[in-house]
Amino acid sequence: MDPFESIKQTFFQECDELLTDAEQGLLAMEAGEADSETINAVFRAVHSVKGGAGAFGLDELIRFAHVFETVMDELRSAKMELTDEVAKVLLRAFDVLADHVAAARDGTFVDEARSAGMLSELKGLIGDEAMDDDALGDDEDFGFVPMTVSIDDDAAPAAALDLDLPPPIAMEDLAPAGTTWIIEFAPKSEMYAKANEAGLVLRELARLGATEVELDDSALPPLDQLSAETAYISWTVRLTTDADEAAIREVFEFVEDDCALSIRREGAEAAPAAEAPATDDDLAKASAEAPLDIEALLARVAGDAPAAEPAPEPVEEPAPADDVASLIARAQAEAAPAPAAAPAPA
Repeated sequence: MDPFESIKQTFFQECDELLTDAEQGLLAMEAGEADSETINAVFRAVHSVKGGAGAFGLDELIRFAHVFETVMDELRSAKMELTDEVAKVLLRAFDVLADHVAAARDGTFVDEARSAGMLSELKGLIGDEAMDDDALGDDEDFGFVPMTVSIDDDAAPAAALDLDLPPPIAMEDLAPAGTTWIIEFAPKSEMYAKANEAGLVLRELARLGATEVELDDSALPPLDQLSAETAYISWTVRLTTDADEAAIREVFEFVEDDCALSIRREGAEAAPAAEAPATDDDLAKASAEAPLDIEALLARVAGDAPAAEPAPEPVEEPAPADDVASLIARAQAEAAPAPAAAPAPA
């Protein structure tokens, strides 16, 4: 199979998962059970579908997903209220979005009248019914418009070509203005498992200003040890922009929990990496690897054992009291005269 087609099939498999997540979120929104995370999850799903469609030039899917995504962005930024009517329109729009995905996968066509009507409803929600379907704004840069220049005479002066070239720019004028930030971005495997793409994040950063990107592939194992579900690559981006740190972090809003991220001004010291709390497995491993100190263990046991209590001293019980008859007999015996001694024999 053509490698490109294989990648395309993988994209449509991911679309199925993304559409399932989006449908569950939209149903929760219709039932009045949606929170901000639910709305963000639907936005991320539609955004990922649109981003992948752009990589394959699926223009019809891109256009519809773009308007859908714009409505979701209005909701998540609290610029639009989530009413019952809005939720019902989004559910109907989801069916059309799923039709666009299926048509792109199978090489078929979507009902144009239905798709156009749904687009009008979505645009009506954001008050932008005049929004041009073909002009996707700065959010899309998947293609270009080729221009043909015919030069009959190689020696013809540039002015004769009528190319309407802009005036030359001095090199010093090209230096970017603003603050320079150093961004260290290392995706985790969980980020890719959720169908997020590092390339799209880097592209969004480039829209904030001038970037210099350095790839770190030092963690890549040999080819026969590669795992398709593991993240190995990280990036360091030098971004010069007028945007503040909050705007930069917004680019990573959907992936911040699934990546290692550091953002600092150029020249500032990098913050020390926070140590992850030790897991039970880590503690058990450390305990097993630690040398066993018998003497310390015995001393600790001896110190922890309760001291033996001294034996109680015996208590002398008082002599039983004499009764009255015994006392009288004893007194009479003491008062009686002693018997006379017998005369000694002659």
